[in-house]
Amino acid sequence: MVGDPLRTVDNSATNSRNDSSGSAGCPTPGTTHRAGSARPVAVTVWLCAAVGMAWLLLAGRTEAATAAAPWLFLASWFVYVAQWRPFLRTDAHGFELVNGLRDHRIPFEAVDDVEVRYTVVVRAAGRRYVSWGAPTPPGAFGSGFSHVSDLKSRPHSILPGNERISQKESRTGRDAIVAAWQEARTASAKRAAGAVVSSWHLPAVIVGGVAVVWAVLSAFG
Repeated sequence: MVGDPLRTVDNSATNSRNDSSGSAGCPTPGTTHRAGSARPVAVTVWLCAAVGMAWLLLAGRTEAATAAAPWLFLASWFVYVAQWRPFLRTDAHGFELVNGLRDHRIPFEAVDDVEVRYTVVVRAAGRRYVSWGAPTPPGAFGSGFSHVSDLKSRPHSILPGNERISQKESRTGRDAIVAAWQEARTASAKRAAGAVVSSWHLPAVIVGGVAVVWAVLSAFG
């Protein structure tokens, strides 16, 4: 997902399971960050799987459809946990990292550091929590294309060596993630340290187990 545009969604009625004040299940406004192409990729894979299965059934190839069904189901589940579900949410209390199978609720006062590189990593309570769904940085091709286009639009009197002087600073969702933590550090220092809450997403785990068992039985059946 390199070079994906950011998709930011304001959630005024998002339910956070746990916040730093200890009230669970209370509606907490927040901002959700995810890579722009994640869900379109998932939808594309699901459509291809559905079209493939429909084509086999309409063609009367029942045995082929039966053999393909467990693998298409496994692929669809994998795309769900890897592309559709993951995101990173920031709100007034902290970070919520929703990954494929594990979710992490990290209050700001427990955060030691936030690393924003190819992925967003939150260091808290001596551990590293990697976000699967945070926006990725712009790709080299996209950055280079914008850079060349910018140079072509300038007068010849402006040398490439001076390009950084006139370039506009662009803020992305990754900047907003770090800014949310930095703005909360002062207030968080006045509160008692909160605990990181991690949990398994049981529906995804159960469906994944069924998909794997079905695929294995199909392969050896």
